[in-house]
Amino acid sequence: MIVPSMSVHEIHNELFEDLHSIQTKVDICKKDFGRRVLKASRFPYTFSYDCLSRKKNLLVVSFTVLKRSQWDNPILGFYGVYNRPDGKYAAALSLEDNRSMIYPPHFFKRYRERLVKDDKISNDEIIRLFFKKHWGIVQAVVDENFKTVYQCFESNDKDERLSFVSASTEGYCFGEKQGNVNIIKTIVSEEMLFEDQKPLFDKLRNELMSLANQFFKLPV
Repeated sequence: MIVPSMSVHEIHNELFEDLHSIQTKVDICKKDFGRRVLKASRFPYTFSYDCLSRKKNLLVVSFTVLKRSQWDNPILGFYGVYNRPDGKYAAALSLEDNRSMIYPPHFFKRYRERLVKDDKISNDEIIRLFFKKHWGIVQAVVDENFKTVYQCFESNDKDERLSFVSASTEGYCFGEKQGNVNIIKTIVSEEMLFEDQKPLFDKLRNELMSLANQFFKLPV
């Protein structure tokens, strides 16, 4: 079970090791998802399941299909949700490259303020909403220009260590790379950017759109 004393790398290892203990549950969820897909009328279609691991960690498994014929071959996604003294965290797991992306409470606070703009829904719902809408990112190394944008919107974190900026489905994320763990620190919406800042992010946004076209098999 994840405890407050764990480092980010210990959390990463804990969650990846826990994936083996929920395999039977994932197989059961996959069968249920297949039945849901065959009844669905709108695509792409996504549905998520909560799985409690042997170590009592909460792992959320999401299944996605782009069309009905993929009902038995969905795209899988995994993320863990856990508590620490400062609030609720989420960690998305990338099985392809043994990498995790950790989203701290401050990230979800900014996501609520800047994109969802709803104080009534719970923190749990905010986390689930983010992962429901978030399907991919395109990253770039942070330079002084990107750091200036970050400091413009996170003025209390002038000395914050940053490694990368990324275009995501709903905005731009800033984070720090620690080995095979990425800490996603904040998110900025497109509408927040000043006109002279937007060209800096155009390449990232265009790369993300190209990725989206490939993912959803749309013409570029």
